Amino acid sequence: MNDNHISAHHSSRVVLEGVPRIGYDIHLCPFPGTLYAYLKYVGDPQDYDYLMGITGAAFRRLWNRDDGGNVGILRYDDEPFRQAFAALGYEWRTVPADAGKETMIVAIVESLAQGRPAISFGIIGPPEPGLVTGYDEDGAVLYGWSYFQDQRERYYERRDWFGTMDKGGGVGLLIIGDKQPARPTDREVLIASLEWALDLERTAHRPNLPNHLGGLAAYDGWAGALEVDADYPPDEPGVMGVRIMAYGDQCVMLEERHKAARFLRRMKAVAPQAAAHLEDAAALYDDVGDRVTPLWPWPIDPGAGAMQALADARTRRQLARHVRAARARETEAVAHLERALAELR
Repeated sequence: MNDNHISAHHSSRVVLEGVPRIGYDIHLCPFPGTLYAYLKYVGDPQDYDYLMGITGAAFRRLWNRDDGGNVGILRYDDEPFRQAFAALGYEWRTVPADAGKETMIVAIVESLAQGRPAISFGIIGPPEPGLVTGYDEDGAVLYGWSYFQDQRERYYERRDWFGTMDKGGGVGLLIIGDKQPARPTDREVLIASLEWALDLERTAHRPNLPNHLGGLAAYDGWAGALEVDADYPPDEPGVMGVRIMAYGDQCVMLEERHKAARFLRRMKAVAPQAAAHLEDAAALYDDVGDRVTPLWPWPIDPGAGAMQALADARTRRQLARHVRAARARETEAVAHLERALAELR
């Protein structure tokens, strides 16, 4: 961990100093962004675009009109973790949120004793990944980084954390263990990543998400929903707030197709026989990502702009056309992924 060190003021307090900050202003996707900070701290830095690719985050898309968490990686259960740590060669385990406070504290204490932050879910904000970097009073107080904390210049300090944490994702902690001496080859990582990407793109219905559409089919749900005028009542700001959140999540995943393109271009060197198809897919994913501009022309904090736009039926139908155009281009990209995988096999 280079110059990083453990600060122990007394036996009940341990803080790992120098863990890199996480946040939407650094990396847009919380799990790859949190994993990036963890790996940098433990001395095994990895490229963010690579992490977006191996986790599948760059290829994910889910749609449900009323789900404010369509963008959340936990919607796919543990599969993004399995994919990431198989590629990186690390042992790992999860601690369920319902395992209880004491079980979580034991896991945190053991991880920090080895100089490893614990990846947490929902300590501050919704159940998105963050980092526990320390504790005090034998675990009654936690320190760390969250994508949702107010103070961004130093670790959060959270007392009574278990009672207030958002347990809706089911996972309390992700504990990363030792790095294994043997790990898959880059070619094997690419094959596994393409298989997972195609699963994400082609699977319209998942057993654990019966009310969601996934992958390419999610574009159809998104576009179709924009054309249901009754779903966008301008005089009901609460409803419109949910619609804007769901719409914004779709645009985030659209923007992240640029990460898919960068991942595929990075991996061309390990698969020359599939390089042409990987490049063609990358170019198409870049085109898809570029389409976020007409779909989200407002500031990051949309204020009244998005509210007024989504309340207008004509504007929504124009947006739906852009969504369908993005779907068509991504369908072409997926076909190239399938051809690249066939070449590798």
